[in-house]
Amino acid sequence: MQNDNFQLPDILIRTFNSADTLESCLSSIKKLVPHNNIIIADHNSTDRTLEIARSFGAEIHSEEVGLGFATNILIKSSRSEYVLFVDGDIEVIRNDFVSIALLELSEHSVGAVVGCGKNHDFLYGLPLGLTMFRRRDIIDARIPDVIQGRETYYLQECLRHKSLKVKYVRDAMIHRSTYRKYRYWPEWQGAQIRITPGRHLHQLVFAIPIIFMMHLNSRSVRNYLYSPVFYFKLLKGYVNPEKFKSFDRRNFSG
Repeated sequence: MQNDNFQLPDILIRTFNSADTLESCLSSIKKLVPHNNIIIADHNSTDRTLEIARSFGAEIHSEEVGLGFATNILIKSSRSEYVLFVDGDIEVIRNDFVSIALLELSEHSVGAVVGCGKNHDFLYGLPLGLTMFRRRDIIDARIPDVIQGRETYYLQECLRHKSLKVKYVRDAMIHRSTYRKYRYWPEWQGAQIRITPGRHLHQLVFAIPIIFMMHLNSRSVRNYLYSPVFYFKLLKGYVNPEKFKSFDRRNFSG
């Protein structure tokens, strides 16, 4: 039994005032995701986030440093061979995601398995909405504690240096995308690219198809036509990172 539990992933969730979506997220995990522990790193939430987390038996760690620090806490606190990062604003909709991910990760050339959004035709990048890793592959990712975004850059670099691939599972979850309601979301993304330590031009070029694919996945003509404006705003944040590098997550324009 101990070996079986070790094979199941620990669920890792970063939260901040996530009460509006966390209960739905954790309910879907309990129902559809075989797992070992649920471990949460919470950034001083002032709503019902911690109450909801405790009701699902989550192990809770408090932090007030940043997203990088929260991510590091979760990886170090996990005790299973596999870890499954889950955003607090997603809902899992496939009951076979973990079994597929375990099968993919049994191949030594695979380093991560991403559960993609429902009806998303374009699969790309390394988002942490629903993504599973072997713990040993990312324990040395060296994510700076103080960063507030782009933690996936460091995980991607870690996998790249180990020549590990990313695999994708379609129609695995629904993402509410809470933070994208923030008025300066594109500028914030550009600032985070600038703050990362290297390969800036590569990331700026790579962002162009990513933005178009993201908006194509939304199946909205309006969003697709907005893509060049989004990229211009991203460049604005890249040029002036000090202005856009942080934001009050309590203050959304949507």
